[in-house]
Amino acid sequence: MQRQRRIKKQSNVKISWILISIILIIAFTAFIILHTAERPMTIARGQTETIAKKYAGIKDVNSFYTSNLGKTYYSVSGVDNKNKSVYVIVAKKGGTVTIINSSSGISEQQAKNVVTQRKKPKKINGIGLTLIKSKPYWVVSYMNAKNNLCFATISFKNGTIYQSIENI
Repeated sequence: MQRQRRIKKQSNVKISWILISIILIIAFTAFIILHTAERPMTIARGQTETIAKKYAGIKDVNSFYTSNLGKTYYSVSGVDNKNKSVYVIVAKKGGTVTIINSSSGISEQQAKNVVTQRKKPKKINGIGLTLIKSKPYWVVSYMNAKNNLCFATISFKNGTIYQSIENI
Protein backbone atom coordinates (compact mmCIF):
# COMPACT_ATOMS: atom_id res chain seq x y z
CA MET A 1 0.00 0.00 0.00
CA GLN A 2 2.77 2.41 0.92
CA ARG A 3 4.69 1.33 -2.15
CA GLN A 4 1.74 2.21 -4.40
CA ARG A 5 1.46 5.67 -2.82
CA ARG A 6 5.18 6.24 -3.26
CA ILE A 7 5.03 5.21 -6.93
CA LYS A 8 1.99 7.44 -7.51
CA LYS A 9 3.77 10.36 -5.80
CA GLN A 10 6.90 9.81 -7.90
CA SER A 11 4.88 9.78 -11.12
CA ASN A 12 3.16 13.05 -10.10
CA VAL A 13 6.58 14.63 -9.50
CA LYS A 14 7.79 13.45 -12.93
CA ILE A 15 4.68 14.88 -14.62
CA SER A 16 5.20 18.21 -12.81
CA TRP A 17 8.83 18.41 -13.95
CA ILE A 18 7.86 17.55 -17.51
CA LEU A 19 5.15 20.26 -17.53
CA ILE A 20 7.53 22.84 -16.08
CA SER A 21 10.16 21.92 -18.69
CA ILE A 22 7.63 22.25 -21.53
CA ILE A 23 6.45 25.64 -20.26
CA LEU A 24 10.05 26.89 -19.99
CA ILE A 25 10.86 25.67 -23.51
CA ILE A 26 7.76 27.40 -24.92
CA ALA A 27 8.57 30.65 -23.07
CA PHE A 28 12.18 30.60 -24.25
CA THR A 29 11.12 29.88 -27.83
CA ALA A 30 8.58 32.74 -27.76
CA PHE A 31 11.27 35.10 -26.45
CA ILE A 32 13.69 34.12 -29.23
CA ILE A 33 11.01 34.52 -31.92
CA LEU A 34 9.97 37.98 -30.65
CA HIS A 35 13.57 39.12 -30.32
CA THR A 36 14.35 37.94 -33.85
CA ALA A 37 11.23 39.62 -35.25
CA GLU A 38 12.06 42.99 -33.65
CA ARG A 39 15.73 42.94 -34.65
CA PRO A 40 15.37 44.54 -38.14
CA MET A 41 13.41 47.48 -36.72
CA THR A 42 15.89 47.91 -33.88
CA ILE A 43 18.76 48.00 -36.39
CA ALA A 44 16.86 50.47 -38.61
CA ARG A 45 16.21 52.75 -35.63
CA GLY A 46 19.86 52.70 -34.60
CA GLN A 47 21.07 53.44 -38.13
CA THR A 48 18.52 56.24 -38.57
CA GLU A 49 19.55 57.84 -35.28
CA THR A 50 23.23 57.61 -36.26
CA ILE A 51 22.54 59.25 -39.64
CA ALA A 52 20.44 61.97 -37.98
CA LYS A 53 23.22 62.74 -35.53
CA LYS A 54 25.82 62.82 -38.30
CA TYR A 55 23.98 64.84 -40.97
CA ALA A 56 21.50 66.92 -38.99
CA GLY A 57 23.46 67.39 -35.78
CA ILE A 58 20.69 65.92 -33.67
CA LYS A 59 21.76 65.60 -30.08
CA ASP A 60 18.50 64.28 -28.56
CA VAL A 61 16.17 61.90 -30.40
CA ASN A 62 12.54 62.13 -29.29
CA SER A 63 10.66 59.77 -31.60
CA PHE A 64 11.24 57.18 -34.30
CA TYR A 65 8.82 56.70 -37.20
CA THR A 66 8.54 54.34 -40.13
CA SER A 67 6.34 54.51 -43.21
CA ASN A 68 5.92 52.33 -46.24
CA LEU A 69 3.77 53.65 -49.07
CA GLY A 70 5.59 52.31 -52.10
CA LYS A 71 8.94 53.35 -50.63
CA THR A 72 10.12 52.78 -47.08
CA TYR A 73 11.24 55.75 -44.99
CA TYR A 74 12.61 55.84 -41.47
CA SER A 75 12.53 59.12 -39.61
CA VAL A 76 13.31 60.62 -36.24
CA SER A 77 12.38 63.80 -34.47
CA GLY A 78 14.75 65.54 -32.17
CA VAL A 79 16.64 68.63 -31.16
CA ASP A 80 19.74 69.68 -33.09
CA ASN A 81 22.91 71.41 -31.90
CA LYS A 82 21.21 74.83 -32.30
CA ASN A 83 18.31 73.73 -30.04
CA LYS A 84 15.91 73.66 -32.98
CA SER A 85 13.34 70.90 -33.26
CA VAL A 86 13.80 68.98 -36.52
CA TYR A 87 12.64 65.87 -38.35
CA VAL A 88 15.12 63.76 -40.28
CA ILE A 89 13.71 61.44 -42.95
CA VAL A 90 15.97 58.70 -44.34
CA ALA A 91 15.05 56.61 -47.37
CA LYS A 92 15.64 52.91 -46.79
CA LYS A 93 16.83 52.46 -50.35
CA GLY A 94 19.56 54.87 -51.31
CA GLY A 95 19.82 56.46 -47.87
CA THR A 96 18.75 59.92 -49.03
CA VAL A 97 18.52 62.25 -46.01
CA THR A 98 15.92 65.01 -45.75
CA ILE A 99 16.00 67.46 -42.84
CA ILE A 100 12.85 69.44 -42.01
CA ASN A 101 12.35 72.12 -39.37
CA SER A 102 9.46 71.13 -37.12
CA SER A 103 8.19 74.71 -37.15
CA SER A 104 7.64 74.59 -40.93
CA GLY A 105 4.67 72.22 -40.61
CA ILE A 106 2.26 70.41 -38.35
CA SER A 107 3.30 68.15 -35.48
CA GLU A 108 2.57 64.47 -34.98
CA GLN A 109 -0.22 65.32 -32.55
CA GLN A 110 -1.78 67.82 -34.95
CA ALA A 111 -1.77 65.16 -37.70
CA LYS A 112 -3.51 62.75 -35.33
CA ASN A 113 -6.04 65.48 -34.49
CA VAL A 114 -6.81 66.01 -38.21
CA VAL A 115 -7.56 62.31 -38.60
CA THR A 116 -9.58 62.21 -35.38
CA GLN A 117 -11.73 65.17 -36.40
CA ARG A 118 -12.28 64.24 -40.05
CA LYS A 119 -12.28 60.43 -40.06
CA LYS A 120 -13.55 59.62 -36.53
CA PRO A 121 -11.30 56.56 -36.08
CA LYS A 122 -11.97 53.87 -33.53
CA LYS A 123 -8.23 53.59 -32.89
CA ILE A 124 -5.06 55.16 -34.31
CA ASN A 125 -2.50 52.41 -34.94
CA GLY A 126 0.55 54.42 -35.91
CA ILE A 127 2.00 57.45 -37.61
CA GLY A 128 5.08 58.09 -39.72
CA LEU A 129 6.72 60.65 -41.95
CA THR A 130 7.12 59.97 -45.64
CA LEU A 131 8.16 61.82 -48.77
CA ILE A 132 5.93 62.09 -51.83
CA LYS A 133 7.48 63.96 -54.75
CA SER A 134 10.15 65.24 -52.33
CA LYS A 135 7.53 66.82 -50.02
CA PRO A 136 6.93 65.61 -46.45
CA TYR A 137 3.65 64.02 -45.42
CA TRP A 138 2.35 62.34 -42.30
CA VAL A 139 0.91 58.86 -42.86
CA VAL A 140 -1.59 57.86 -40.18
CA SER A 141 -2.91 54.30 -39.99
CA TYR A 142 -6.13 53.76 -38.09
CA MET A 143 -9.10 51.47 -37.59
CA ASN A 144 -12.46 52.90 -38.60
CA ALA A 145 -15.81 52.26 -36.90
CA LYS A 146 -16.22 49.00 -38.89
CA ASN A 147 -12.78 47.76 -37.68
CA ASN A 148 -11.29 48.13 -41.17
CA LEU A 149 -7.72 49.28 -41.64
CA CYS A 150 -7.39 52.75 -43.17
CA PHE A 151 -4.60 55.18 -44.03
CA ALA A 152 -4.66 58.95 -44.27
CA THR A 153 -1.80 60.87 -45.89
CA ILE A 154 -1.68 64.39 -44.48
CA SER A 155 0.32 67.33 -45.79
CA PHE A 156 3.09 68.26 -43.38
CA LYS A 157 2.91 71.91 -44.48
CA ASN A 158 -0.77 72.67 -43.90
CA GLY A 159 -2.52 69.60 -42.47
CA THR A 160 -4.84 68.89 -45.38
CA ILE A 161 -5.62 65.31 -46.26
CA TYR A 162 -3.71 64.50 -49.46
CA GLN A 163 -4.88 60.90 -49.85
CA SER A 164 -7.15 58.54 -47.98
CA ILE A 165 -7.21 54.74 -48.28
CA GLU A 166 -10.15 53.18 -46.47
CA ASN A 167 -11.61 49.77 -45.67
CA ILE A 168 -8.60 47.60 -46.39
